[in-house]
Amino acid sequence: MTMPPLALAVLLLAAAPPDESITVENTRLRADQVRSSAGTYAKAGLPPFPDFGQFARWKGPPCISVLGIPDPALAARVAARIAAAATDAGLAAAKPGCKPNLTVAFTDDARGLVAKVKSRKRSALPAFDPRLFAALDSATLPVRWWHVLGPAGSGGGAGAPDSGALASATSNATQLGNVLPAGPDAIGTSSWNSSLVDTNLSVWARAGVAVVDVGLATGVSLDALADYIALVMIAPMRLPVRDPGVPSVLTLFQPGSTATGLTSWDRAFIKGLYRIQMNRSAQRQRQQLLSAMTRELVPDAASDQP
Repeated sequence: MTMPPLALAVLLLAAAPPDESITVENTRLRADQVRSSAGTYAKAGLPPFPDFGQFARWKGPPCISVLGIPDPALAARVAARIAAAATDAGLAAAKPGCKPNLTVAFTDDARGLVAKVKSRKRSALPAFDPRLFAALDSATLPVRWWHVLGPAGSGGGAGAPDSGALASATSNATQLGNVLPAGPDAIGTSSWNSSLVDTNLSVWARAGVAVVDVGLATGVSLDALADYIALVMIAPMRLPVRDPGVPSVLTLFQPGSTATGLTSWDRAFIKGLYRIQMNRSAQRQRQQLLSAMTRELVPDAASDQP
């Protein structure tokens, strides 16, 4: 399944530079207002019931692969914007020749592509979640995605994930099989300590897939679309996301949206997520995230991180 040339052309006609405005500074919001809005944003993007009771993030550099765009330069453009968001998060750059673990597939039938993956290699998808699987089967979502998460000890040690491939579903005549690792089995940890706060567990994204339905995404900027994918994949975010209530590329597909790329709120969220302690409960992580976002957006805000 390839991207129709006309659809790709229309997608690119809407190209615009990313939004670099600093929303908080322009509107002079107080720290308490920012924290409240950060809470709305976090609720919009984070899963309400995260796997293993903690929010996840990438530990190592994501190795990005973009399929379905015939022009290598445009595919590289998408990958570069995702890599830039990973760098903002503090992740190291992937080495040349790395094995892809974050794949973006452009197709004219996203629903069908996901169905092929589901039927041919079910282990390439996360554990069944009614909300997630309903979204993956949506007839209206321009972008759908999933992550393969794996638990580890609080120090990050974990067993090796299953290296089995996704199915032989294809995009642009390129097999998705052998492109992404399937999910690992549940991993136990033998670490322990006497802390009432340390969960002795951390949860990491080991692989991720984003599928773009070109027909549904036509008309938006390719750069903005790449930033949208970068945010939901590097975070990682829930599917579907909700309205964050602040300027954000997450509003890209809302009617009348003026989103052109990552905003200061989006960047604060990514940076904040990568500053939280991993071996903590989701409740504590969320409070740390809100504190980190507030400090990022209002630099002179007092620290109140739990």
